[in-house]
Amino acid sequence: MGQRPISLQDRVAVITGAGRGLGLAYAVEMAGRGAAIVVNDIDATCADEVVSTITEQGGIAIASYDDVSTPDGGAALVASALARFGKLDVVVNNAGILRNGFFEDLSLEEIEAVLRVNLASAFYVTQPAWRIMKDLRYGRVVMTSSSTGLFSHGGAANYAATKAGLYGLTKALAFEGQDFGVRVNAVLPWATTTIAAGNPVPGHVENWRRLCGPDVPPDDPRRSPELMAHLVAYLASDHCTTTGEAFSVCRGRYGRVFAGVADGWSAEDPSNVTAEQVEEHVDQIRDIGRHTVPMWVFDEVRTVVEPLVTHARG
Repeated sequence: MGQRPISLQDRVAVITGAGRGLGLAYAVEMAGRGAAIVVNDIDATCADEVVSTITEQGGIAIASYDDVSTPDGGAALVASALARFGKLDVVVNNAGILRNGFFEDLSLEEIEAVLRVNLASAFYVTQPAWRIMKDLRYGRVVMTSSSTGLFSHGGAANYAATKAGLYGLTKALAFEGQDFGVRVNAVLPWATTTIAAGNPVPGHVENWRRLCGPDVPPDDPRRSPELMAHLVAYLASDHCTTTGEAFSVCRGRYGRVFAGVADGWSAEDPSNVTAEQVEEHVDQIRDIGRHTVPMWVFDEVRTVVEPLVTHARG
């Protein structure tokens, strides 16, 4: 017996930054599976074109030009979904910009603009949507993190910080939503889009050649936004029961990304630890040959305390 097809029929989804690139691919894929889409983009022409594409294919979509980098814009986006469709089931936080530069050269505006669009917008959109989802006792939230945020490279410190922040927000909301049927996950896209147009990462071409090698092209068909859209459609569906996890799609490879903690070194007498002792055990502290992947902060504490309790009991 085959798997049940993934359907988003009767689901309502808002997708930020959906006028092009990844957001466009998500909107088309999810609409094709039956979701009613609120296509959000501050570029009205792009948003309208995506709506036209979806409706021409028999789907349902409306446009939103709200600026989700502001609290009012986030609230207005959610309100438009309610006004048109009467509910909201899915939020895909995809809006993002680049303002690249070496750390010492970044202006205050380049820092704050990226923080507003990439990170703050996820708060401004998800919080009003969250109240609705909790009342419905159902919801799916997809955050757009990045390998630049969790593994990173030079020349994009502002962007990296926001994307790492979205991973933290994913974990926090996943915990809060687990008893209300709200699942929250993050994606780390490797995709060829227009986000970098006019915003080259300084030194990136040279570092790519040096660290990836001349035989690894920066762009190829295995970096299409559509490869990401399949994962997002799954995470947005009721088939997905996973929460609090992150997934990378890199040239056709789909894989979970996680933060782990090495078993490390446990001091026999924590009250008498010195910096010299830390140095003495630094190889053991850094050794990831044995590690755990805590789901929540409580898991890390329990992993440390349980052996101590067992030892104390003899």
